[in-house]
Amino acid sequence: MFKKVIKILASLKLAVVVILALAALISAGTIVESRLDAQAAAKLVYHTWFMFLTLGTLCTVLIAVMVDRWPWKKRHIPFLLAHIGILILLSGSWITHKYGLDGTMRFGIGEKNRFVTVPATDLTVWYSADGDRYTKLVEQEVDFFLKSPKKNPFRLPMMEGELVIDDYEPYVSASRNITPSQQEKVGSALRFQLQNANANINEWLFQPKQGQGVTNQFGLAQLSLGIPADLKRAENALYLNPKNENEVDYVLTYRDPQRKPLKGTLKEGQNFQTGWMGLEFKLLRYFQKAEEKFDFKKLERPTELSTSAIQIQFQGKTHWVQLNDVLKLFTDKAVYILTYGNRRIDLGFQLDLKKFEIGRYQGTMRAASYQSLVATPEGTETLISMNEPLKYKGLTFYQASFQEGPDKEPIASILSVNYDPGRWIKYLGCLLICLGTIWLFYNKRKAARAQAPKPGEL
Repeated sequence: MFKKVIKILASLKLAVVVILALAALISAGTIVESRLDAQAAAKLVYHTWFMFLTLGTLCTVLIAVMVDRWPWKKRHIPFLLAHIGILILLSGSWITHKYGLDGTMRFGIGEKNRFVTVPATDLTVWYSADGDRYTKLVEQEVDFFLKSPKKNPFRLPMMEGELVIDDYEPYVSASRNITPSQQEKVGSALRFQLQNANANINEWLFQPKQGQGVTNQFGLAQLSLGIPADLKRAENALYLNPKNENEVDYVLTYRDPQRKPLKGTLKEGQNFQTGWMGLEFKLLRYFQKAEEKFDFKKLERPTELSTSAIQIQFQGKTHWVQLNDVLKLFTDKAVYILTYGNRRIDLGFQLDLKKFEIGRYQGTMRAASYQSLVATPEGTETLISMNEPLKYKGLTFYQASFQEGPDKEPIASILSVNYDPGRWIKYLGCLLICLGTIWLFYNKRKAARAQAPKPGEL
């Protein structure tokens, strides 16, 4: 019976079926990845049960073929090396899939980070009775791409009703919208324009929470909302603070210590000269109480700026939340904070981005090269470029991309973080496959020469 089973598993017909099935799956994954993205291809093809079943069957066939050749002879060594190499290669790939890490780290210029963002998504809900101290109610892994809430709504029982996630869109383009709010404990927002003959910056400054300031760097100066002016520091900075429903106080400071700070009050539509390279500041819109919302447009395919979003029903109101965003829900008795985003993994150590450099093609703003100077906890500084990664504590850090601000200046560096525990196993498998293949061709050529007629025998 054992021999019969081995004969069936080692048959050429079964091998052809497995190879055709694997080719079909790889083709399907390639098509999905070209139409959508790599993450969709992984979820729909590469990391599915039928892919694992096909690969498992392939391993079974390879083992059966080797057992069927028993007892092995010297001429079987190339054949065995190639088959064992494939098995080792697949084993290394499974180890990497199971225990490896593939994510990204984002550093603001001059900032530190210890967290890696990975594709897995989590849903977290926090509760607060006073708006300051929060208690975590729910933290759960979710995959709305495979388990769409359109068919089976995701329900969370809350203290003041049920929170229901009943819709999901994998690809949407989001447009930011700042609107006035009647909610308590929300912050202020203002839209401004910085303009001269060579630049025109039109942006919002938005306080996520009342009393919580926000600062943005715009080229040669920084703008702050809700932060007291620091008159001791010599820097180009504009400090804006809400005064009442219609007016905003401002303090303008300069890098030159000889120049005195400029103070005043602004209303919508008013402007003043900053003294920074001829830049004029104009207050376009102001809300003493504001909230941030996003309008979403459904897309058939992903783009560089697309994201996913979920729809939430709570206390008769509908809310949309995009990936890696925060939703605040205010009730009469409490404040709930819901986050839907990629999982962040603590590495146990932090890296410090000391410097980020970008080179551009002559006469254009297109990036030709970019690199990050990063310091490890021991103080060792390493330059990470597109072709020179950093290897530290078993992890490999690659320069992946960067983020630009409104003035086309870099505001963040993005590193790709990789941990591949099966790498050397895969290398060993490839080596055995190559060695077995070369040996096999060598034996065939040697046999052909031995069988060829010698000169004079014709």
